[in-house]
Amino acid sequence: MSYGSWVSVLVAFACSAGQDLALPKYRNGYAQTEAASRRAATQKLTDRDTVVLADFTNLTRSNSLDGTLDPALRTALEESPFLNVLSPSSVASAVRDLGVPSNPPLTVDIANSVCQHTHSKVYISGVVSRGRKALAINLQAVLCNSGEVLAQSQAAAQGEDTLVDALGEAAGKLRLHLGETPESVQKFSTRLSIATSASLEALRAWNAAIKAQQQADNVAQGSTVALSDLETAIKLDPKFANALFTIGLIYRNALQESRGREYLTRAFEVRERSSVPQRFRNEGMYYSFVAVQIEKTEQTYREWMKAYPRDARPVSNLASFYGDICRYPESIVLFRRAREMNPANIAPHEDLVEILTAVGEFDQARAAYQEMLRMKLDDDAPHIQMYSIAFLQHDSEELAKEAAWFSGKTELQHEILASEADTAAYEGHLARARELTEQAMQAALHARSNEQAAGWLLNGAWREEMFGNREEAHKQTERAMSIAPDSREGAASAAILFARTGDLPRATAILSDLEKRYPSHFMMQAYWLPTIRAQIAIAEKQYEVALNELQKTVAYDRIIPQVNPYSPMPSVVARAEAYAASGQLTQAQKEWNSIINSPGIVQLSATAPIAKLRLASLYAEAAKAGNSPARDRARALFQDFLSVWKDADPEIPALKEAALEFAML
Repeated sequence: MSYGSWVSVLVAFACSAGQDLALPKYRNGYAQTEAASRRAATQKLTDRDTVVLADFTNLTRSNSLDGTLDPALRTALEESPFLNVLSPSSVASAVRDLGVPSNPPLTVDIANSVCQHTHSKVYISGVVSRGRKALAINLQAVLCNSGEVLAQSQAAAQGEDTLVDALGEAAGKLRLHLGETPESVQKFSTRLSIATSASLEALRAWNAAIKAQQQADNVAQGSTVALSDLETAIKLDPKFANALFTIGLIYRNALQESRGREYLTRAFEVRERSSVPQRFRNEGMYYSFVAVQIEKTEQTYREWMKAYPRDARPVSNLASFYGDICRYPESIVLFRRAREMNPANIAPHEDLVEILTAVGEFDQARAAYQEMLRMKLDDDAPHIQMYSIAFLQHDSEELAKEAAWFSGKTELQHEILASEADTAAYEGHLARARELTEQAMQAALHARSNEQAAGWLLNGAWREEMFGNREEAHKQTERAMSIAPDSREGAASAAILFARTGDLPRATAILSDLEKRYPSHFMMQAYWLPTIRAQIAIAEKQYEVALNELQKTVAYDRIIPQVNPYSPMPSVVARAEAYAASGQLTQAQKEWNSIINSPGIVQLSATAPIAKLRLASLYAEAAKAGNSPARDRARALFQDFLSVWKDADPEIPALKEAALEFAML
């Protein structure tokens, strides 16, 4: 029988008079009276009510079924646009609020407490037991306040190999009994062994990964622990789309872009083995992150929002995509909306902190961060943002506090080490910055994050080039490429650096490779490739060619890189240099000023202090023609730069250059 036929039979069967309700009603193993059942039936579930899922109870005496059915049941019920299933993050938050220790199993008693605490209406529990000839599944929806059964359903499986689909059958019946229309159940029902996996062992590993993420102190720690279980799941079922997707998402969030793309592509290739909302999620992430196709990304997320209007994930994901392509106002609006829809989900909180920081709204970013703490949500990224803000606002107490958060978090040490390297370099302490960059790179390698290790080296290489150490910049760029040669943004940054350090053959070779590898990648075509071509043109003294290329990047000058919390703004630097080299000093001044006026984008990058120095040099050049205001402006900028660098390492070429120019004014 085809799946569509199977669902039609399910709908007809479940809608027949009292088919399931003629069976005994159970709660905690005790029969419910018919009178209680009739009372419960009068309390309709609406699409505004929230339901809580308890952990499955295994009464089969077979350990092989422990921890296998919980994520499958959640998948089946979350496919319903009618049911509003409380998210795992909201459940975990409620459990913490209730003071329940040690992340216990979500028994019916705890589920009932969570249900009442979150003002939900029912909790759903499941029991699997073994009869003489079959495995039996019983699902119950229990009213939180009264303890009475609102609805229940049953299904039988002849063996463990058909148990997952039997659970899907029971979930479909329960959805009907809870008030979802037959048309909705039929439209939004994927055979559960296809929506998840037919392998019970793979489901158990997937469930273990979910538990690890929920029970960890922070997202990064939970993701690290979950990876081994997820890898086990896809070894047992190589086409397990949900597990493949989750691995890809973990790597993406850990800034391991190439590995993230690999797994997200694999998940996309088997996306038909997903439920409807998970298929939307899979396609949306592929189009937004891997392929970067704007129209398909927006279409996918809008369709997801329309089909599941209460689901915050498409709202948050579209907000994230808008952030990636510099549409920051739209991103902020959607992140705030997603945060309101699901306050316990950490993603829109921390992403909102990042975008508010990027647009320079530091007070609002700090307020969003405080809201995270109030909600008892925590992760590494907001601490890096708060560290940057604290440095820029000269808040030494907050700076130390944010750095201390990373103490003992081995897998995350590279992040704070890289930021500390940048703060050292910002004040001209280059030797210390080099030491910290090396430590950050080694820590990232220890955390098996090669792409991030290369990213820290490239950041250091940019710093060296900005400070006038071209040879050292070239060495670090070569080293970075040897560590992560396949990194998309890493390769693009390396090409820019090779061009800036005079290695045009290497820059041109990387440019050619990227053009072949990413013919339709939006940001590569709109931003990175034009910037590389422009930098090569500048090296060849073809300034008009460079400026023409850089006109293409204007809308994306404020892009936040995927592998760094802030940007050196290479397109703006190149444009300023091309204008200056072609004698258009006023235009060059505007470009350097745009960097100075974008503290949330450039943050701790070496570009920030050097922008003031380059701008000072341009005003000093204008002062040679007798322009007194230009001379005063140049002196003020030089004094500002030299005051910040008052204890800088004396051998830095940029410092020597600044001191000499200032003395000549």
